Amino acid sequence: MNVVIQGAGRGIGLALANIAKKSEINHLFLTARDPIVAEGFKHLPPGPSITWLPLDNLIPSSIEKAGETILSEIDKLDRVICCSGVLRDEVIKPEKRLADIDASALTYAYQVNATGPILLAKALLPALRGNHRLQFAGISARVGSISDNQLGGWYSYRASKAAQNQLMRTLSIEMARYNPNACVATLHPGTVDTALSKPFQTHVPAGSLFKSEDSATMLWSVLDKLRPSETGGFYAYDGTSIPF
Repeated sequence: MNVVIQGAGRGIGLALANIAKKSEINHLFLTARDPIVAEGFKHLPPGPSITWLPLDNLIPSSIEKAGETILSEIDKLDRVICCSGVLRDEVIKPEKRLADIDASALTYAYQVNATGPILLAKALLPALRGNHRLQFAGISARVGSISDNQLGGWYSYRASKAAQNQLMRTLSIEMARYNPNACVATLHPGTVDTALSKPFQTHVPAGSLFKSEDSATMLWSVLDKLRPSETGGFYAYDGTSIPF
């Protein structure tokens, strides 16, 4: 297998990279905004079967360049997982009410959570085409489900994840014409003990907070089982379908 994991520097992305390394991998392409200082770079250093690439969802040219490098080394990809996401950092924080919405923060959330994955698909298209088994997945979130939204708030995160779901769904329709054995999906990893969820973990019910390794193991298993007929879906870590 040739595998790309975007956002492998830490958290779920790094955990998925560790699982991939133990699988039947020909080449593993891992990305981070600055690979050399990323935690994952230390755990999975570059080698004959591992290539690290700088990629920043805020910089489209970096996505294009990463794609060009990958395409120069292989002619087909078997699995691509887009893991980066932002809920709260120095630029953005979850909005509790309409008055908290900031235009620049909203755009920022869209760039990281929605635009980045679809631009990566565009950059990798030649290696996605064909007749080989392929899973292209984006790590989304249950709060990106419009029909499941009962609490409100978190405008930027909810909307950008809903946009990611729609972009992946649209990609699945086009990709079916390019590769009949492809499955494009978005995945809900559960609430995972990462920097993204840290400020909100006190509200998580007992037993519902996953370690990155546990969530990644379940997500990898879901991808192993997904068939082309299930392309375009939104799935939880246990394989159950989530309504859009």
